[in-house]
Amino acid sequence: MTTGKSMRIATAVLAIALMVGSVAETAAQSALGTVVTLTGYFLNGQTLTPVEANYTVIDGQGKKIGPSSKSNQTDGYLQTGLKPGENYVIRVEDPRYFRQEFRVDIPATGKYLEMSKDFVVRTMEAGRTVAIAPSPFDLKKVTLKTGAEDDLGEMVKILVMNPGTNVEFVCYPDIEGTPDAIQKISSGRAESLKKFFVSKGISAGRISVRAVSSTDPIDPPPIRKAAKGKRYVGPVYMVITKV
Repeated sequence: MTTGKSMRIATAVLAIALMVGSVAETAAQSALGTVVTLTGYFLNGQTLTPVEANYTVIDGQGKKIGPSSKSNQTDGYLQTGLKPGENYVIRVEDPRYFRQEFRVDIPATGKYLEMSKDFVVRTMEAGRTVAIAPSPFDLKKVTLKTGAEDDLGEMVKILVMNPGTNVEFVCYPDIEGTPDAIQKISSGRAESLKKFFVSKGISAGRISVRAVSSTDPIDPPPIRKAAKGKRYVGPVYMVITKV
């Protein structure tokens, strides 16, 4: 009987100890606050391979969190101490790349969380050509197609954040044809692009256009006729002319 009573007492003491420990852990977590850690890589926009890049983290109130940090090619980056339910901006501040910002929304959680997110950076280099894909135009059309504004959004942000950068839009026709018809399509597309970027606050003086009168030798139309929904549309490129 004594042994049974002793076991019951020991069990009760253990239960109380576990309860106290749980309460203490909860209290400690409440005092310190739940944190979230963000990891990942910065990727080269052309090759999508990891690169070294300097960046800063900005909180939802626009305040810089700590000193500038660096991501490396091997291990990427690690940013901890982020708060659940908050949003942050990862700002690229590296002379090797265009200034860019990436928004990160942290989910609301009461437990420690690790998130992974990669960011694509664009090399700051005059003469670099960037293919605009998917094409912002439909077959034989000169006005921007539905959804094109969203696809062009990243380029708008880059030009807004890098006011010293000038670009040229180069447009190719869909097919070979009469000089007048080709010029009309290529010129119309180039002007539509310029008008769009100007409407987003980019100075017209920073944008030049070039309408090409022949199909793209690098990405020519296919020899075989494609299905109606997959017909070839002349490529459009953005060339960095000044940084």
